[in-house]
Amino acid sequence: MSQSDSSTTVTPVAAAASTAEGAARPEGTWTERFRLEDKVFESTLHLTPGGRAFILAGPAPGGGGAGTWTATAEGGFSYRIAERLVAEDGTFIGWVDIDHHADLRGDTFTSRGISTVYDADDKVTASVPVEAEATRNPSPSANP
Repeated sequence: MSQSDSSTTVTPVAAAASTAEGAARPEGTWTERFRLEDKVFESTLHLTPGGRAFILAGPAPGGGGAGTWTATAEGGFSYRIAERLVAEDGTFIGWVDIDHHADLRGDTFTSRGISTVYDADDKVTASVPVEAEATRNPSPSANP
């Protein structure tokens, strides 16, 4: 086998390993669609390489929040986010504890969990199961 044959054989294998490794991690910005009480809503999440999780946009009165994510089993991760609830006039009216477990498949994930709603005095007002599906948004650096 010539030297050029050897390098062409090795390079694609190394590239595939890197791609597979990167695809198994949830870092990035995601468009999430979730079901709550027979309605579908959309939000934008961002997960950092260091394990932070942010809600960048979502339905009113929420739409902003922060928390953490942690890798679990192969292709899985969990995330927990505190989402703030604010009235139209800017008054804090409560928050939501979002606790989900996700299955990651390339650039999509599905998740299930419980969202517990608290009022401004930290009293539980509701606790509901939520299912979500998300698609990774293209990285800005991926655009030419």
